[in-house]
Amino acid sequence: MGGSLTHSGLENAYWGLMVVTYPYISGLVAGSFIVSSLSHVFHQRRFDALAPLAVLASLALLIAAPLTVLGDARQPSNALELLTRDHLPYSPLSMFIVIWLTYIALMLAELYFAFRATNVRIAEGTGWWAGLHRVIALGSSDTSESGARRDRRILFGLSCVGIVLAFLFHGYIGFVFGATKARSLWATPLMPVLFIVSAIVSGIAFMWLVYVVAMRYVGRRADRVVASGLLTYLVLFLLLDLFLDAIDLLTSAVPEYAQGSTYSSFYHLMLHGPFTFTYLGVQLGIGMVLPLVLWLIPVVRRSWLGGAVISLAVLAGVFAMRWNVVLGGQAESKISSNTVVTTSVPLTGFDSLQTVLGVFAVAFLIFLLFSWLFPWRQASAAAPAEPLDPGRPAQAGAPAEPLDQEPSLRFGPTLSPATSKGGA
Repeated sequence: MGGSLTHSGLENAYWGLMVVTYPYISGLVAGSFIVSSLSHVFHQRRFDALAPLAVLASLALLIAAPLTVLGDARQPSNALELLTRDHLPYSPLSMFIVIWLTYIALMLAELYFAFRATNVRIAEGTGWWAGLHRVIALGSSDTSESGARRDRRILFGLSCVGIVLAFLFHGYIGFVFGATKARSLWATPLMPVLFIVSAIVSGIAFMWLVYVVAMRYVGRRADRVVASGLLTYLVLFLLLDLFLDAIDLLTSAVPEYAQGSTYSSFYHLMLHGPFTFTYLGVQLGIGMVLPLVLWLIPVVRRSWLGGAVISLAVLAGVFAMRWNVVLGGQAESKISSNTVVTTSVPLTGFDSLQTVLGVFAVAFLIFLLFSWLFPWRQASAAAPAEPLDPGRPAQAGAPAEPLDQEPSLRFGPTLSPATSKGGA
């Protein structure tokens, strides 16, 4: 074929857009949890206000993540067998079920202790809102300083275990790909590490956007110390991610360092083929080089618009990485050389953009519900002395609302910009 590519109609890529989205969402879960651990484990106190919001976002995505795998399954009812039959340690999906259920339990426990004291203060009020939080607080009534210290110790332990689970939850996906010897583009020991580091990168970028948007939505100005600190960590892990990608490029695209089949597939698919734009243009160019260049410009990294562009570019690059790994690995024909297995992405129907948007919509609705139910703004602020009612503002200077007003499905009452930190 003279080195050119032809399309193979004898093979199919069985993993499509939903499987591309699953490691992307699970990476956001792991990365968001790492962000919440910056306060609980690594004692980065400037992120105290961000930790409760990161826990809510991570749990919402964690609940929605399996929907992508179920959406890809031709017979999703068979997923019940993973819960009723012992497939360990031979089935990667059984490993996922164990890790996912353990992670859910740990996140619920962290959610309880992160908001316990605030829920107790709300429960001291009257009405159905206080009664609901008495149930959520599981009968606890301790608002003492010793109780708060105990909560922090428990959160430290839970977060330490959660970091391990976050690495397992996302790292096992890279292990599944890396252990597939039949696909030369997947069979690399770097695969789990690439997935974990890129997950941390995407989680930090995601939480930057969630934090800024949530603050604007409730009428508060995002703290510049928190935002700039997140960007700093984002750049540090982005440099590590770029270093790993450079190693992967050397061991795949340089004939002297790569195996023959790996070099041939990488050359014909990623460098001179259908994935050239998504690999060189989006994954490396938009997702890595562009954010680093923008961050080097002081006026850009200090602006809210610049931070948003950096975060969105990183998220696009990480999604392109998942795209290139999942679909690029399957594009290598197993029948003849220099052929490519094509994959189509429909707008509607099975394995389409519609189903992916539906999964993100479910995660967003779960996040809204958690944000309404758990008072993350009050938990991140200094604890007030009096009981908290659903309409009472968490900080002085906020416009008063009727105490008997039922809370709506929004993050909380509007606060005056004059009382918030930072500036927009």
